[in-house]
Amino acid sequence: MAAVSFRLEGEVKDWELFYGYIKAGAENGGKVFYREDQNGNIVEAVYFSGAKKVAYTGEITEENAKIIRASGYKVKEVNYNAEQGILKIVQ
Repeated sequence: MAAVSFRLEGEVKDWELFYGYIKAGAENGGKVFYREDQNGNIVEAVYFSGAKKVAYTGEITEENAKIIRASGYKVKEVNYNAEQGILKIVQ
């Protein structure tokens, strides 16, 4: 029987679900990338590992922003090519 390969790609509004990826990623090599607007507000947060890409689309509170900044990397641009499975970041 051939091995089945799965990938996870998603957009979530539930902070606890996204935070679960942040915590698990810290132990398993996943990364969080985020973008800020001109006022310093986080406008995009994406968790990425080799087989998972999860974007957080919910409200980003001050508490959430502190966690994202502490565990993530600020970038200027985040682009995902689903066909090729490539996450491109520009810092």
